Amino acid sequence: MRSQSFVITGMTCANCVNTVSKTLNQSDKIMEATVNLATEKAKIVADDNISDQEIINLVEKAGYGAIVNDKAHQEKIARQAAKKARNLALSFWIALILTLPLVVAMFADIFGVHANWVMFLHEPIVQLILATPVQFVIGWCFYVGAYHALRNKSANMDVLVALGTSVAYFSSLILAVFMSQANALNFESSMVIITLVVMGKLLEHNAKEKTTQAITGLMSSRANFVHTESTDLAIEEVQVGQVIRILPGEKVPLDAMILSGKASFDESILTGEALPVVKMDDEVIFEGTINLDGEVKAVVVHDLNDSTISRMVEMMSEAQGSKPNIQKLADKISGIFVPVVLVIALITFIATWAVSGILLTAIMHSVAVLVIACPCALGLATPTAIISGTGLAAKNGLLIKNANALELAGLVKTVFFDKTGTITTGEFELTDFKLLTESEKVTDSFNSIEEKMASDEFKLLASLEAHSNHPLAKSLKFQGDLYELTDLSELAGRGLSAKINGQEYFAGNDKLMTDLNLSVPETDDTVIYLANKEKLLAMAVFSSSLKDDALKTIQTLQKRGLKTVMLTGDNQNSAAKIQKLVHLDEVKSGLRPEEKAEIVQNSPNSMMVGDGINDAIALASATVGLAMATGSDIAMEAGDVTVTSGQLHKISTFFEVAKKTISKIKQNYFWAFVYNVIGIPLAAFGLLNPMLAAAAMSLSSVSVILNSLLLTKTKIKNVDYSTFFCLEFTDRIF
Repeated sequence: MRSQSFVITGMTCANCVNTVSKTLNQSDKIMEATVNLATEKAKIVADDNISDQEIINLVEKAGYGAIVNDKAHQEKIARQAAKKARNLALSFWIALILTLPLVVAMFADIFGVHANWVMFLHEPIVQLILATPVQFVIGWCFYVGAYHALRNKSANMDVLVALGTSVAYFSSLILAVFMSQANALNFESSMVIITLVVMGKLLEHNAKEKTTQAITGLMSSRANFVHTESTDLAIEEVQVGQVIRILPGEKVPLDAMILSGKASFDESILTGEALPVVKMDDEVIFEGTINLDGEVKAVVVHDLNDSTISRMVEMMSEAQGSKPNIQKLADKISGIFVPVVLVIALITFIATWAVSGILLTAIMHSVAVLVIACPCALGLATPTAIISGTGLAAKNGLLIKNANALELAGLVKTVFFDKTGTITTGEFELTDFKLLTESEKVTDSFNSIEEKMASDEFKLLASLEAHSNHPLAKSLKFQGDLYELTDLSELAGRGLSAKINGQEYFAGNDKLMTDLNLSVPETDDTVIYLANKEKLLAMAVFSSSLKDDALKTIQTLQKRGLKTVMLTGDNQNSAAKIQKLVHLDEVKSGLRPEEKAEIVQNSPNSMMVGDGINDAIALASATVGLAMATGSDIAMEAGDVTVTSGQLHKISTFFEVAKKTISKIKQNYFWAFVYNVIGIPLAAFGLLNPMLAAAAMSLSSVSVILNSLLLTKTKIKNVDYSTFFCLEFTDRIF
């Protein structure tokens, strides 16, 4: 199987999405096709045996266009988008110029102005000349769309617009030619409808462009050139392993590890956090972040295609193209909505003609019903909110790969945590240093940790461990001069040995001590032992350091009514210490990766938070998997959401973003339906003429998009928000 994205052209409403989706999913070679109206893209999971051209042919058979959404076709896609924007703008201005004279003449007549120019504009031949280009040139796209929709046994917005405007146009033509009723002509109705619909599509296009600003902003944060040691290169030419320089005030061009130098970096574009982060030797700096105050030399660890921003853009695009379960309701409604509207319009026509006896009145009422009912807003309600929600999440240091996670977040009852790298930093700190007597019993001859660290035994241990890359060794911070070593030897998997002043010393774990025939005291702590050939001398005790926001995050989640559980492979005593420090509801220790996954699978409505390869199965098994970007790539691939900074409090941020996004979707549904629920009866009873119906229809789509755009301006605080006035009503419905 393979996954491929396509840009779909020619879609106008939710029914278009259903038509394309239905056509693609009917193919035996396509496993799944997800079509998005807001992004105008289709994500397809298909058999390797089906070519891109075959998929394009299927889309074209449905009456739409398709372009492979890959790097090779980006220029073509950009040209197509620019052409669409130009055509929409040109169509609108032409339609407006041709329509305005008849609208002005209509209002002049209403206010009793009977000048010669008004009488001239009321001439049937003049109105016909002005209306025909609008109907059949500007409005031709609606006829094409309607034809393809009907051919595929469906009905979309194009059907409603084409039918409504055609009825208004041809009824006016018949009255003008055969009945000589110049005063009863309604050419301006069809013209205004088309002009307003095109205007709505233009506004819609411009507003949808703004919803993708999160991705555009990420792409614009990229540097164009890279300083190497000898010259400047275009960023596309730089390869993994090359050494680059980043000067103060410059953006980091690619993910790299610092070789020399020290500087503060603004990582707000990735984490949403305003405070700079100091980075030095052996630490990774990320593409798009800004070097604030110092020159550093670094080695590139990811090329342009695999860099932080490329991965962020890919994940955001994937999320924006995915379809949450909440949209299934809209898909079902839109599938039957247009046929129902056609029936209502027919009933309106028959009933109005029967009651009033006036054919023209019956036509105008039915046209108004057809126009007001276009389901554009319904198709835009979910995808525009998802796009805005993922953009808001990205600004707050969260990358959402699966949009369904936003909806499923509201179901979560239990949050499972990994320990190392998730609740703890993954680094260690020295908590105690103890001398050992000849009988291998711990002595407490020191009054404070400072005294212990000033002892000769600590200096011996620090001198040995200064030559080790082990994480525990790096946690020893000795203040002063170290002993000189001779005959240094690394004992794989056990520790080090060396001579100091002619005496041989050993530093390492309990396996090394056993090999030396030295017995060690029983302990569940993480330790390094110091010994000579005859006896144990001391032991350094370490503990994992907690993340600064661990306790606060756990408390915040518990206040939300969520159960917090830690799953770890560590021993029971180590797990119990962490539970005591951060007040977890429960801990489960000594677990293998598959056991973690089994616990998560057996817990409905769960979230798993982890960062390691050993967490990947559990992340994929949870209702929502949240991975820390400071961990492994496999964990990030398995999770639905990635925390770019590794900060735990971003979990609460995710819940808030999810809550606001789903609320915004419900608000959008409310606005999409309220126009139809109010507008259709008004149109049917003649209280809403076709021109006002067209304006209301266009306004419904634009209002839904603008409502979604408000989400991108939201400031996220980890507190409960009061609900929008319609949410209680919509919660009951949806």
